[in-house]
Amino acid sequence: MRPVPRWPPWLGARVRRALAAGGAVAVAALACGWPHWRAQPAAAAVTLLCCGGFAVAGGLFAAGRTADRTGAAFVAAAAAWAVTWAAAWNTGAAPLVSVFAQSAFFVAIGVGVLLYPAGRLDGAAARLWTGAAALIMFGGQALLCAVSRPAWNGFAASAAWPALRPEHAVFHDVQRGMTAAMTVLAGALVLILTARLPRAGRLDRALAVPVAVAVTFGVTGALAVQHSLVGRDVDLAEVLEVYLFQGVFATVLPLAFLGTALRARLAELTVAERMQRLLVAPLSVPRVRDALRTVLGDDALDLWMWADGGYVDVDGRRMRDAPGGAEGRWRHEVRTSGGEPLATVDLAAALRDHGALVDAALVAGGRALETVRLQAAAQANLERAREARERLVRVQAAERERLAADLKHSAQQRLHALEEMLARLEDAAADPRAREQARTCRRELAEAVAELEALARGMHPAILADAGLGPAMELVAARTPLPVRLDLPAGRFPPEVESTLYFALCEALANAVKHARADAIHLTVRPGPDGIAAEVRDDGVGGAAPRPRGGLAGLTDRVGALRGRVTVQSPPGEGTTVRIVLPSTETP
Repeated sequence: MRPVPRWPPWLGARVRRALAAGGAVAVAALACGWPHWRAQPAAAAVTLLCCGGFAVAGGLFAAGRTADRTGAAFVAAAAAWAVTWAAAWNTGAAPLVSVFAQSAFFVAIGVGVLLYPAGRLDGAAARLWTGAAALIMFGGQALLCAVSRPAWNGFAASAAWPALRPEHAVFHDVQRGMTAAMTVLAGALVLILTARLPRAGRLDRALAVPVAVAVTFGVTGALAVQHSLVGRDVDLAEVLEVYLFQGVFATVLPLAFLGTALRARLAELTVAERMQRLLVAPLSVPRVRDALRTVLGDDALDLWMWADGGYVDVDGRRMRDAPGGAEGRWRHEVRTSGGEPLATVDLAAALRDHGALVDAALVAGGRALETVRLQAAAQANLERAREARERLVRVQAAERERLAADLKHSAQQRLHALEEMLARLEDAAADPRAREQARTCRRELAEAVAELEALARGMHPAILADAGLGPAMELVAARTPLPVRLDLPAGRFPPEVESTLYFALCEALANAVKHARADAIHLTVRPGPDGIAAEVRDDGVGGAAPRPRGGLAGLTDRVGALRGRVTVQSPPGEGTTVRIVLPSTETP
């Protein structure tokens, strides 16, 4: 038989410890303020509820997966608040303990706020604030005691008090100075929290904004109440009333933090349902990545899938090494149930503080990741084929350039030398028949040289290799029977890009001359955000459509080999526009 649980599931050990801390603090507050509570039952109920609730909220927050130090600071603040009520005994050292407990109360709250969510004082401003707060709250309170008598602070004249040099005017000046310094501290705390918001991720911002609002409300209310004691002598009833209101205002803070913790926990519990809602068919690696971006609130999140012994990105491009983390980013590895690599997710570093939410999202998307794993492998194979095709295009361009250069510098030179020898033979021949044969041979040789030069230009024009795409297209435009207006860059592109663009633009011009029945052609080439864009636009009859083995189809294949794309707009009667875009990392 299974043992019957002693506690309901919602009342776990962490919750029981938080409730015990709240109960202990409430009992301490009751004992410390007992002389006052006997005549003020309503104030007692409010204070004990707020004080105990403060400790319970801090205890629950400390028991969470993150920000345990913030919760511990809030529990310490609740305990200090309970001790603050020792002033109600108004005898011995109780009033002195009370005023320093009040200082500890405010310092603990401020430090707890600054510790959230990283659990450390993040940044020089936070550390400076903590030092300044300790100095002002404890050092200032010690100075205030040294220049005053207990009666001026609302306590019995017989109370233990370190009055080293009491002066009434100085006391009020120090009191005003401390109030001003506390106001500056409060404003600085709000500014530090506000300055953190732009650097925080979307998820942290959603949780931090309510906290910043609660801090602003709490410190403003506490300071407003504290200001009522400044500049005059007060009695014990007024002091205790201020304690009551300050505590009520301060209780907003742990409740706001507890609310953020519950909201974060709710996000963890609902992440599976949100992932399933986003992962609709047909599944793909980009769709899984986008779902994770939405759920985790990180628009820069990236995803690498494990395929064929290595990582590939969403486009199937293989990573040479395992992805490494960049500054401000966090790489989280995902494995299958068998322990094999499945994927690596690149996340904002701030999501380390929400590891449970990240794990829940990846578990919810685990089946989708398994599903798209084969797709990623297929995409990687396709990407390798594309890369091989790109390499082939580059090799072909280089080989065409080499063959054209060889023809120009070897075969053509030899033929020119042979032509000169025939010319000398023709001049030296005495026999008319021999002279005529030499003349015929020289003419045939000249035609062969001209054909060879045309062949070399068709393989790879020398001007394209020497001067670039602009001068080469100017030469082509000059030979085109229609007027061609050019808008070309002066710089150079990578050789394979220039070669591909040159032949594609020549093909587009030839099609316009043959089929468009145009009066003029406009050719532009410009680098842009999508790569290098070229456009051939005519004012012809339009109605052009790529045929399976036509010129436009060949042009599309040539451009596609470098991951480019070709679009054709040709409405009847409005001319034809052929647009070519080639990706390139180098621009003029």
